[in-house]
Amino acid sequence: MMIDKTSWLEDFDETTQDILEDALLLDALSAYLSSGREFTRGERADYLPQAFQRLCSHLSQHAMELHRLEKRLFPEPTAK
Repeated sequence: MMIDKTSWLEDFDETTQDILEDALLLDALSAYLSSGREFTRGERADYLPQAFQRLCSHLSQHAMELHRLEKRLFPEPTAK
């Protein structure tokens, strides 16, 4: 059974893709930092905390997007 591409499903697919990309970037950055290469020292190293903060912020934002999508799919019953 094929599900039609709804706005919700398109948003979900996009958010999932964003999360996968951000996770990949965090994983690559962590691996590079563990290697102790030149990038981890000097002026460039000053930007590493900002890069981690930005990626973590993106992941948090995407988690909130998934939460909102979940609420659209499964709205809470209204009290009577």
